[in-house]
Amino acid sequence: MPEDIHRRGFLKSLPIAAAGIAGGGVAQAAAAGASPSDVGAAQGERPFVNPRKIMLAENTRKEFREWIESGRLKAAILPAGSIEQHNEHMSMDVDIVVSTLISQQVALALYPQVVVAPPSPCGFAPYHMARKGTVTLRKETFQAYLLDVLSCLKAHGIRTLLVLNGHGGNGAPMAEVLPEWRKVLGVTVDADSYFTAHPIEFLKQVLTTRQPESHAGEIETSMYMAAFPERLRYFSMKEYDDAKLNYESGFSPDILEFLGRDARSHPKNVLGENARDRHRQEEALLSKIETGEVLINKAVTVFVDRMRKMIAATEAGQPW
Repeated sequence: MPEDIHRRGFLKSLPIAAAGIAGGGVAQAAAAGASPSDVGAAQGERPFVNPRKIMLAENTRKEFREWIESGRLKAAILPAGSIEQHNEHMSMDVDIVVSTLISQQVALALYPQVVVAPPSPCGFAPYHMARKGTVTLRKETFQAYLLDVLSCLKAHGIRTLLVLNGHGGNGAPMAEVLPEWRKVLGVTVDADSYFTAHPIEFLKQVLTTRQPESHAGEIETSMYMAAFPERLRYFSMKEYDDAKLNYESGFSPDILEFLGRDARSHPKNVLGENARDRHRQEEALLSKIETGEVLINKAVTVFVDRMRKMIAATEAGQPW
């Protein structure tokens, strides 16, 4: 990865690249600094929407009260992620940052129908605990946290709820409890990961890597290059090799306890972790800003459509 990473104005290009998302172009472009004339002809005139406006936590109680009492607010997205190692070059909040960005862009495209709830502070990642800095919740704690937030949103009158996840380890815990959430909450609820918008055939078209690692490789690094270059760090493979990292042995009793919480990271199943970790680092060198833009645009497009369908199901009284 070059030390001097240049940003090509991802947020400015997003609404143009996602021209198929009805209703969001001008709002997104204005948030990115584009003038109305840049997009007006293609998207139609629409008032500027500050991207912070759709973040629940950035509203006052009066603003949120009036928003929901107006009947215009139909749905909420709860971003989920993890605080965990992302090799030598990425900040540890990658999964939360990217899921929040996509949630925000979806909400802007559908404004004023969707609000973005406060992102989950941590996720389920015991298998990364051998890499220093990772913070994981117990599976049950993570599941309970999400349900508590969803319950609050429902109590305030929001009848369509989506957990939009950015961390692979959260997928199984969410799927495990989703049927119960639907039963307990009694509203339209779904939980999915933004990367389900990237089927393998799509990835083959946009990636250089033939067998990509979803974690800290070409996919996530490209998205960070496009949207958050300031969160990337320079690295070289020489520095990586000189560090002589070992993730297969020498664990403390405390770390062993965490690794034992998940079958993937059980001490008996860590052979090959050193090679896999290095492969991720090497794969990141293939990342491109343009690739990141395509990946993010695809996820936004897919989940705008998902939210529209969920809201329509709620309005029609249909099960989801």
